Amino acid sequence: MPNKPIFALVPALLAALALTLAACGQAGTTSANGGRPCARHGSAFGRPCINGSAPGVKRTGIAEPDLIAKPARVQASELAAMKAIGIVSIRLDADWSGVQAWGPKEFRWAPLDRVVRSVRAAGMSVDLIIDGCPAWAAKAGTSGDVSPPPASPAAFARFAAEVAARYAPTGVRMFEIWNEPNSAVFWSPKPDPAAYTADLRAAYASIKRADRSAFVVSGGLAPEVNDGRNINAITFLQDMYAHGAKGSFDAVGYHPYSYPALPDSYRSWSGWSQMGQTTPSIRSVMTSHGDSRKQVWITEVGAPSSGPDRVGQAAQGTDLSQAIANTRNTSWIGGLYLYSWQDEGTSQATDENWFGLVTAAGAHKAAYAAVATALRH
Repeated sequence: MPNKPIFALVPALLAALALTLAACGQAGTTSANGGRPCARHGSAFGRPCINGSAPGVKRTGIAEPDLIAKPARVQASELAAMKAIGIVSIRLDADWSGVQAWGPKEFRWAPLDRVVRSVRAAGMSVDLIIDGCPAWAAKAGTSGDVSPPPASPAAFARFAAEVAARYAPTGVRMFEIWNEPNSAVFWSPKPDPAAYTADLRAAYASIKRADRSAFVVSGGLAPEVNDGRNINAITFLQDMYAHGAKGSFDAVGYHPYSYPALPDSYRSWSGWSQMGQTTPSIRSVMTSHGDSRKQVWITEVGAPSSGPDRVGQAAQGTDLSQAIANTRNTSWIGGLYLYSWQDEGTSQATDENWFGLVTAAGAHKAAYAAVATALRH
């Protein structure tokens, strides 16, 4: 949930221009919790993976929004290092505002092409988040906002179809529709469940027409509170169903941030606890609407080792280790994406800099060893 919208990477991208789904499913970008508790759920969540997978077999990936702006040789090096510890998938942005910033008839795919090519060459799968909105396609009055929503579900769906048609032949099968649409950081000026659901429905239909085998995940929801600006994930999911979302996703995307609490600790405010332990919960909402056969995909989760809401390096490693173990032991969780690979900086003024498994300079943090160990067992 870090506070920086992925669309903020567009300047870097402009400068850069000058696998088979597991039987348990696939899927997640991040957001720091902005100083509020964000939490996760307890460990006694469930049984081995269903739908024919062996117990414990789940896809574990990295949500790494900064990878797209790096040179191909750096991408290859980082992906090899991720793969060496057991990471098998990467969550990336297919940012509409970057690809079509110049108008509806001009596409600039080069940065996205390059990073998808790097990930596939490394033998890893991709979760492409279809999000962002260029100014020319934004809802009236929002084009100057940090994350303006689309004015037209049909126009958004056309872009989604372009993404699926372009990358399905490369082996990309998983598409996530938006990132944290229940947060004002990613849907300006404030979330709108009805508008998001209209975009989800249109995009789902267009992606399935482009690639019938595509796996479509609803946008990973952040563990927000109902404060008049943001909408709690459970409330937002209930609203999605009320506006007709059922049948327009293959899995529910969710970001169960829980720090400073750990996934194994119940807290009513915790994103992890709200996934399946509170009343209601993300899971109970799905079940009550007849979607018990569909899974939750954790497309982002993590904790900052430093910064204003620091948990420390040891607790960061424990947080991620528990997330991996709980995912393996919960039948209705399809997989998870950890946020993120590398720290973004060294300033203590923001949590955003401190979610990586390695430091900004590339040194291994305690979380690196913890994740490597968890994925070996």
